[in-house]
Amino acid sequence: MNGLDGEWQILGVDFAGEPLPDRTGRLQIIAPRFAIQIGGTPREVGGVEYVSTQEPACLDLIWRDSSGGEVRRIRAIVRRRGTLMQFCYYPEGGAARPPGFDTLPTPTSPPAILVRCRLKEF
Repeated sequence: MNGLDGEWQILGVDFAGEPLPDRTGRLQIIAPRFAIQIGGTPREVGGVEYVSTQEPACLDLIWRDSSGGEVRRIRAIVRRRGTLMQFCYYPEGGAARPPGFDTLPTPTSPPAILVRCRLKEF
């Protein structure tokens, strides 16, 4: 278990300092896999990599094609406080991660996406 395993309710998504409407859903992490569904979009599955030795911790969500080749990778920073989790990433991908959990653009960084989640309790 990596500290993030579980069923997460997506409470909301912000982009460039503004909440995005209808962006609730669920995220299930059972390392090394994840499943995510936001709004009315189809459920997506992929791999997850988690590095807790860095500050802030890092979370990568990886989509692969049928032959195992990487199609998309979200490189996020992540923090968990009790039953709450946030992860923040740049929507255009690339190798960079946001320096913090603020989604507003700066002279040195583009706008980011922040996903806010709560652990589902059964």
